[in-house]
Amino acid sequence: MKAWLQLFRLPNLFTVPGDPLAGFLIATGGRLDLRALCAVLASLAIYAAGLAMNDLADFAEDTRDRPKRPLPSGAIPRNTAWFATVNLTLLGLAFSFLAGPQALLMGIGTVLGVVLYNFLTKKIPVIGALNMGVCRGFSLLLGAAAGLGPDPQMLEAASNLAFFQPVLAALLTALAPSSGQRFFVFAIGAALIVSIYIAAVTNLARHETKRDYPRIPRMLPLGALLIGFVILKQATDTLLRDQSPALWLVAIILAAMNTSELMREPPAPLPPRIGAFIRIMPVMQASLCVLPSVPTALHKTPASLLAALALLACVPIHAWLGKKFYAS
Repeated sequence: MKAWLQLFRLPNLFTVPGDPLAGFLIATGGRLDLRALCAVLASLAIYAAGLAMNDLADFAEDTRDRPKRPLPSGAIPRNTAWFATVNLTLLGLAFSFLAGPQALLMGIGTVLGVVLYNFLTKKIPVIGALNMGVCRGFSLLLGAAAGLGPDPQMLEAASNLAFFQPVLAALLTALAPSSGQRFFVFAIGAALIVSIYIAAVTNLARHETKRDYPRIPRMLPLGALLIGFVILKQATDTLLRDQSPALWLVAIILAAMNTSELMREPPAPLPPRIGAFIRIMPVMQASLCVLPSVPTALHKTPASLLAALALLACVPIHAWLGKKFYAS
């Protein structure tokens, strides 16, 4: 069991649900329903499949440089890992389908991005990092796309008319306005922010087996968060009075502390710092869950606030698990 938890980088799994959850809350204006759960399960399954696929693609390199990992050590046979990868991918697409047709398209896009990264772009500087960032952006958009289904209140009104006016009810059901279309553009912006940050962290992780590495990649994750803060501030006129930019400021402070460790000479060992940068993800996602209501008309709701609190609780869990399982 421990070998499988290592293969799936258990600490990192706690950073996955926040992407589709934030996207869904943005698209629905702060409402949650079963489509959000389907989107979260889809993202988790595809992410886990991608991690196993990553180790399968890197088997020769890991045998040389990381012989204690589950596949090179023989703790998990490669055929078994392939079986798990394929089934997790199919499971992720199935949950995407249950979340809605638009979510299925995003799920397919995520899978294609994962395959492209693991078998083609990963070894290409910058391009590979951007590819990984796009995969996480697609994960957020999967949740947002799940929220693009017909407004449940409109469908309920249509069903109430079904006994008396079946034709009118059918038209209302077919033409019911998407509850998320008004806010999907904000989800695209949020996905862009997440993509830039993950690309910066992935670019830095390329150097994790080296004793020394360039200075510029060490500063890119913090720079990505600063860019995200500028974008986020366009949606609000406040800072400390609004949870979203205030939480994002916490993420910036955490990243700055981590970056200071990397800027020392010689720099701090990189793998723990990569884990620390990944640990910032739930803070970012919590911030996106409670996007400000002025001037975008996005609404904070009890559901969005509870989701943000749950994501913040993932930070210490990630830190604790990070001491037992590697995150990079």
